[in-house]
Amino acid sequence: RFWYVTVAHGEPSLWKFDLDGDRLVGRVTLPMAGAARIGMTPDGAVAFVPDYDRSRPGVPSQVAVIRLDDLAVLATPTLCGAPHHAEVDPSGRLVAVACSLSDEIVLLDAETFAERGRFPAGPEAGPAGQPVLKPLNLAWSPDGRTIYVGLHLSGSVRAFRTDGEIVGTVSVGERPGQIAITPDGSVLVTANRGDASLSIVDVGSFSERARVPLGVEHPHGVAVDYAGARAFVSCEGTPQTAGRAVAVDLATESVVWSVEAGAFTLGAAYVAR
Repeated sequence: RFWYVTVAHGEPSLWKFDLDGDRLVGRVTLPMAGAARIGMTPDGAVAFVPDYDRSRPGVPSQVAVIRLDDLAVLATPTLCGAPHHAEVDPSGRLVAVACSLSDEIVLLDAETFAERGRFPAGPEAGPAGQPVLKPLNLAWSPDGRTIYVGLHLSGSVRAFRTDGEIVGTVSVGERPGQIAITPDGSVLVTANRGDASLSIVDVGSFSERARVPLGVEHPHGVAVDYAGARAFVSCEGTPQTAGRAVAVDLATESVVWSVEAGAFTLGAAYVAR
């Protein structure tokens, strides 16, 4: 029934809209410096919004936990350096947080908000405040056994078990932004901010199957439709050129359409209406 957006900086806030008519029905100011990506429990009851505070590179910041029916802030656990994305697993029990400035992944209990574990984003991980991998975004496999993490500075996606075991690494385009996985778990896609492309990764072989040029600078967000047939990419553009939304057919590995979408377009989500 609802969709949500964060305003990241200035006065970080979470906005709630009714899907019927896209009416604004609620707004809450968040106790943080830089609200980033919204992760929601499968039942739509609770959201987790990381504090992407880049101004204090060696200092841990928080994740705000918000009850979505009334937008009450339930907790603000302090976790790690500049968390950028918090994603709830398919069972709704575990939250994975990508910590961009401390090169680590933190796991939270989705009900108690207590820390359940943490592990480095790889053996190359830098110290807090000096990342060499910069994990920005992540996605869970449909069975909840694997966490796929986009490593922005190394141009790769790494697969982990929930105990931190690395089960694979694949090179993608330059500076990957958001990542998404098809509902059947067979294909993973990354929006590559550095080379204006979309990487299509075969999960079975964990290899890049194709890299599709998008024709617009700074791809940032990506979402996949429920059939796993198309990826939709939001591209920031530049101060001189407008951002765009681009649709890519995953079977033909080609752009289907591309339309102007305003200035500095960041995130993307898919809803069948």
